[in-house]
Amino acid sequence: MLAAIEIYNKPQFSYRSECFVILLLNSWELAFKAILSKNKIRIFKPKERDRPYMTLGLLESVDEAKRHFPSGIEFKPVSENIGRLVDYRNNAVHFYNEAGFEALIYGLAQTSIVNYRDVISACFGRDIASEVNISLLPLSFGATPDPIQFLGSTDNNNQKPAVSEFLKIISDTTAELEKGGFDTGRFLTVFQVNLQSTKKVQSADIVAGIKGDSSNGVLLVSKKIDPNKSHPLNRKKVLDKIDKDHRGAIFNERTFDALVWKHKLKDKGNLCWKNESIGTYQYSPEIVSVLKAYTKEQINNARLEYSDHQRLKRYGPV
Repeated sequence: MLAAIEIYNKPQFSYRSECFVILLLNSWELAFKAILSKNKIRIFKPKERDRPYMTLGLLESVDEAKRHFPSGIEFKPVSENIGRLVDYRNNAVHFYNEAGFEALIYGLAQTSIVNYRDVISACFGRDIASEVNISLLPLSFGATPDPIQFLGSTDNNNQKPAVSEFLKIISDTTAELEKGGFDTGRFLTVFQVNLQSTKKVQSADIVAGIKGDSSNGVLLVSKKIDPNKSHPLNRKKVLDKIDKDHRGAIFNERTFDALVWKHKLKDKGNLCWKNESIGTYQYSPEIVSVLKAYTKEQINNARLEYSDHQRLKRYGPV
């Protein structure tokens, strides 16, 4: 994955997107095989006579690892994101030099890198951010890539048939995920980047600016997001967005507390923020999709374990 990122960020590199996606997908294939191996699942196909041993392919590995996927990350949009990048890799010759097409690949690939980071962190406790300054990944000197605008552009009437078909698949996949209540931010995301003079730093979350007296010419300024805007939901507002009979299981305040406790969701900064001044917790909209992803069995088990935890806390060991 780090090799893919390095290739993408080279200022001048022919066939950039194609090489980048090949390496990115290879990293996913190895990650899924690592998940299978960790769970004692064979990654080799049955041996055929007079032929070398063969391991599972990428999509086969994705399918096999589904049941071992981190519970806090929705599998469907992540797998669809990988699937569309596979489509791009397999049809790269048809997409080559298509005007504006790189903006769409940018959105899919940046999302895939974020997904990869979260999956590897959840499964293996490793963070690629410890190996590279992830804030520099989306650095852009041109206009902010906008895949949504590209998809809806009226100037794309002369596209090759393969490109038009690919864009339709992207659109249909997004609609299917939205209909299923999945987080489409795990499938395709628009990343906005600002490159400007450091004297004009005013309202960006992360700004890459040029500073003349800097030893390397680049200064990264990080600015915190107002948590009241990024985490606007309290428990009641979260519950209002989830059916009381979710997947055939009771989903009420106790269920919420049980899942948050069981999966340590309060420890995840992207999901929860504690307002220290008043001692309350606030949640980001992302926690809704995380909670919806739990199965009926996971919900019921969490409720039972939470009851035992509360009983032990109140009365001590029996």
